[in-house]
Parts: sequence; C-alpha cells; structure tokens
Amino acid sequence: MTVDELIEKLKALPGDMEIQVMTSEGDGPNDIVQLSRGSWGYPVEIDTAGLHDDDIAEEYWEQDQEFLQDDENGKIAVLVIW
Repeated sequence: MTVDELIEKLKALPGDMEIQVMTSEGDGPNDIVQLSRGSWGYPVEIDTAGLHDDDIAEEYWEQDQEFLQDDENGKIAVLVIW
C-alpha cells in the first residue's frame, strides 16, 4: 500500500476517530508512538575488496537486514507501535 492509497482510505473516516493497530496475530490494540521513514538494509557495510562474489554473498547472508531510520530520505513509512 502506498501513502496516497492510505490517505484516500483515511479520508473516508470521520476526522475525530481514534486509530489503533492490531498485529496479524490479533495482539492489541496498540498505540502508535512514532511515524518514521527509512529503508531495510544491512547495518554494517561489508568491505568487499578482494572478495569473490560468492564470498560477498555469504557475508551478506550471515547478516540480518534491519530497519535503518532516515527521516529525510527514507523510502518506507513505518508506524512504530507500543
């Protein structure tokens, strides 16, 4: 879903309605505590000098991608709930 699509869906609701978030497991309701922008990526850049493509792929495979907050240039909008 894009931000424009979300805005259109929200426009159909009364402006004074509260928003609560439920997880896919049915947990909640959860409060929205922050709206952030960012992207998914690797937290540490790997030095690829002298590594074969297979070795580079293995180095990245062993890392977990994380949400990297970037409120100015982020390509993904994220609602942070608590």
